[in-house]
Amino acid sequence: MDTKIIEYVIAIAEEKSLSKAAERLYLTQPALSQRLKALEDELGTPLFIRDKGGMTITDAGRIYVNGGRSILQIKQEALGKLSGMDRNNKDRLRFGCATSQALECIPAFRQQYPDIELITQRCDTPTAKESLIMGRMDIAVLLTSSLQHSTLEYLPLSRAEVILAVPRQHRELTAQERSQRDYGSLKDDYFILSPPLSYSRDMEEQALRIMGIQPKVLCEIRDNVSRRYMLNRNLGNGFLPSYSIRDEDTFYQYPFDPPLDFHVVAAYPKTLTLSEPMKYMLWLLLALFEKREK
Repeated sequence: MDTKIIEYVIAIAEEKSLSKAAERLYLTQPALSQRLKALEDELGTPLFIRDKGGMTITDAGRIYVNGGRSILQIKQEALGKLSGMDRNNKDRLRFGCATSQALECIPAFRQQYPDIELITQRCDTPTAKESLIMGRMDIAVLLTSSLQHSTLEYLPLSRAEVILAVPRQHRELTAQERSQRDYGSLKDDYFILSPPLSYSRDMEEQALRIMGIQPKVLCEIRDNVSRRYMLNRNLGNGFLPSYSIRDEDTFYQYPFDPPLDFHVVAAYPKTLTLSEPMKYMLWLLLALFEKREK
């Protein structure tokens, strides 16, 4: 059963904005608007009233959202039961990471639970979300702009922001250039970016729009450690999350004003009953990111 349109409507209802819902769902606003119009035409009634203040839900919309949440819960419970038919939840933990920093908790977890089969996948945020919803993953560390989700529980680990990184071989941007968003001196430079269709790439493209730059892409790298290495070797400009920057880094660091901030969260299905190993993994993640922020 395809429940994507239900998730779309719930996101619009929660965000009260097509643009914010589209950003949360990794869709363009026109695409989301078309899906909503098609559904409203099929139902023969509007689900939202569009005005300058955003999207106001109608009585029909409330009925649809309430029923949709029930359908998603039933689907999640069914997927959980199916995924549990071929495994013992107490003996296996499927762990996804959209940021490599989360992998640092694995040694401590294995020391505490040496007999647990820990299956770890390094993946982007959209892939991890889909795997959690479809019952292919138990816990994942994600990047998100919103702490609300219809079927996933989010445990906040850290709040971070996107930092523009420019190698020292480039002249330093003046305070006036940054306050006026004048990044013209970077327009002919090469940029090191994240892969397409990832949350990090979406944030980077938002930063580039603010800068008014159509980048020349040197390469696309998923891992922040490799990106830091290239930036410190003066191989191009790039972007890093604030938690990835180290004291020994040599490149210039420019935050945006207002900040391009986001959340790092540990996510798991709301219907999932947490085992003791899962609870310990969440505790390790909280401790890891708390240490990072000190």
